[in-house]
Amino acid sequence: MKYRDRDEIFTCILHTTGLNGARITKIMYSSFLSYTQVLGYLTTMVEYGFLKYDRADKLFRATSKGIRYLSLREKLCEILSLGSGKVEIKP
Repeated sequence: MKYRDRDEIFTCILHTTGLNGARITKIMYSSFLSYTQVLGYLTTMVEYGFLKYDRADKLFRATSKGIRYLSLREKLCEILSLGSGKVEIKP
């Protein structure tokens, strides 16, 4: 597996949790992280406000801020991929 930066892992976790939520085990398997790693990322994401933890259901759910982060990241990737094509220089 290639190196993934924090943004890619955040995106993977947010896609997994979504609005319906997911438990730690599902997040671990979908993001290919160990238990210790996923706890670190989940703690950080809850602190940033991207996720919330529902103690009653034991589920992590994406917040509106997390959903907005996902949409902005997708738009940014789309913009960057458009600019990666050939550049034609006219005299």
